[in-house]
Amino acid sequence: MAVSLDKAALRRKMRQLRHDQPREAALERSAGAQALILFSSLWQKARTVALYMPIQGEIGTDLLFRDAIARRKELYLPRVVPGRRGAMFFVRVSGPEDLVSGAYGIMEPKPSLKGVGGADFHPDFAVVPGLAFDWRGRRLGFGGGYYDRFFAGRTGSACALVGLCYDFQTVGQVPAAPWDVRMTHVCTETRFSATEQD
Repeated sequence: MAVSLDKAALRRKMRQLRHDQPREAALERSAGAQALILFSSLWQKARTVALYMPIQGEIGTDLLFRDAIARRKELYLPRVVPGRRGAMFFVRVSGPEDLVSGAYGIMEPKPSLKGVGGADFHPDFAVVPGLAFDWRGRRLGFGGGYYDRFFAGRTGSACALVGLCYDFQTVGQVPAAPWDVRMTHVCTETRFSATEQD
């Protein structure tokens, strides 16, 4: 119960902080964080990448999206599975023309495009959204469990799971449950670093 209460309070705090930051600051911080990824060897070597489309003040992925297309990387975005709570697929896209407004108002791949399930999806680099992260790789999402379910059992995988967030979204310790998937890296506008795994 205490973990649930801690998570709820942290979610409220982070939503408020994201809401309160000036738009200009958000855009500048977003560009800074994405630049750290773009210039990293991990991103440059990756052939298959997974991104998210931001919503509700999440840090942007627009520069990564454009770079992936320009470099002809295999680019995948998530699509929620209708009627299945916490379930999603990743879908290969070629550009903005492959996107429509989907669940929760998030831009996602068209329903006509085939999705790939967790067991069959092995990206080199996956960018993951969240409300809070710590530098041990713990992540606090919105509570739907989509990313935890999809990336469950990835321990030892070669995929770089990168939590992308504003600096103020990093905390000393995120309250986590045993089934919460750990990030291998966290990136903010000031730092892109591998996490300290237990």
